[in-house]
Amino acid sequence: MQIAQFSDLLTQKCLLDLQKPVVAGVSGGPDSLCMLDLLIKCGLNVFVLHVNHQLRSVADAESKLVEDFCRQRKVNCLIKTVDIRSLASKKKISVEEAARLFRYAALFEHAREGGAQAVMVAHNANDQAETVLMHLLRGSGLSGLKGMQMRSIQPIWSDSIALVRPLLKTSRDEILAYCAEQGLSPAYDQSNQDTKYFRNRIRIELLPELMTYNPRVMELLASMSDVITVDQSFLEVEANKAWQNCALKEGMRFVLFNAPRLSELHPALLRRVLRKAISQIEPELRDLDFAATERAVNFLAPKNRGNHIHLISNIEMIKNRRSELLICKQDELLDDLWPQIKLMVSFLPDSQNEIELGNHWKIRCVESQQVPAFKKDGQTAVLDADLLFGMYLNTTSPGDRFLPYGLNGKSVKLGDYWTNIGLAEKARSKWPLLRNGNGDIVWIIGTQISDRYKITAATKRVLTLELIQL
Repeated sequence: MQIAQFSDLLTQKCLLDLQKPVVAGVSGGPDSLCMLDLLIKCGLNVFVLHVNHQLRSVADAESKLVEDFCRQRKVNCLIKTVDIRSLASKKKISVEEAARLFRYAALFEHAREGGAQAVMVAHNANDQAETVLMHLLRGSGLSGLKGMQMRSIQPIWSDSIALVRPLLKTSRDEILAYCAEQGLSPAYDQSNQDTKYFRNRIRIELLPELMTYNPRVMELLASMSDVITVDQSFLEVEANKAWQNCALKEGMRFVLFNAPRLSELHPALLRRVLRKAISQIEPELRDLDFAATERAVNFLAPKNRGNHIHLISNIEMIKNRRSELLICKQDELLDDLWPQIKLMVSFLPDSQNEIELGNHWKIRCVESQQVPAFKKDGQTAVLDADLLFGMYLNTTSPGDRFLPYGLNGKSVKLGDYWTNIGLAEKARSKWPLLRNGNGDIVWIIGTQISDRYKITAATKRVLTLELIQL
């Protein structure tokens, strides 16, 4: 590869400013040494990061190779050493995944500290073909089949520092030829020959076999990736519009959707919206396959009567209040999504006639002699004040029954009532209940009042309670 050609690629395809620094991940192998040599010769200010994973006996020698290479060329070099096996065991993930996560986290941290515009990694055209085939065999959608991008923003690592792969259109043979021509002496990772690893099997066994069918298979996979990337960009724009129309509320670990609106989406957009939600909740989750996506889609189908499903990893989907779909982490409490209390709360309004429930939820109290205008959405309770005494807030107790407004004096088990309105089981145990001094449920906060405490023609004082989230 010519230096001028590579320099043009950096500015025109990778959108880099040659005057601003970059961080390069360098393992010491042919790909990363080729990339680093080209970056140096193009005049970039490069900060090198090498991670010693302590997985192989030659790991220290490879670290020294990178360190010596950088010292000879007067390039800043940082060596990070980590016990990846212990880290993988602690996080309960594979060694390969632990190494990948640690490496990228370290690269982007180094880039932030050095004010770098991008993190550079040395994936090549062969890696791209292997990646596309891996995703194909795992049942990925278009987002997987488009493969890696020469320049991308990875929100899990940074919203502003780009991840750049300048060798993505360069074949491994071209890289090896460059190393030989320039007299570079890279290290060769012998574990790349171990076919117990999925990617290695694809490289060593599958790709050569596919090339007997069509010698241009890598070129065709790259072309397919380019076409899918363009199509995917259009679909992503449409999916973002659909998201804006369907998402009701978002948090760090949950997304709440309007379920009927989701159900109206074209299947292609629905899948993308659901995948985006899952990725947003668990950014480190990889390889969300076709089967998991279809389970999510089928859960929304009208014929599916289930109210809860464990989707993948620690992600669950929950139907709530008949019209909402909640996607969240299994261990998430979601106190900011709905009102929840842990201990009994006295019903004693403060100087502003408000009662704090915690987590930005409160109840506002207004007493009057006239019935106020209010929405019949459960967020407001209009009660006969003369029937109330010694009120307090607590949570469900065994044997609780409730007299729903408008049910002609018939009481139901509290659990049955919650099931009838479709309240998510995840929310029930800490859901606040307003009780009268005798223990009667007056108002299931945010849903419905008891028929026993409704206003009538004989009502003289009206107490209006409004549930508010700040």
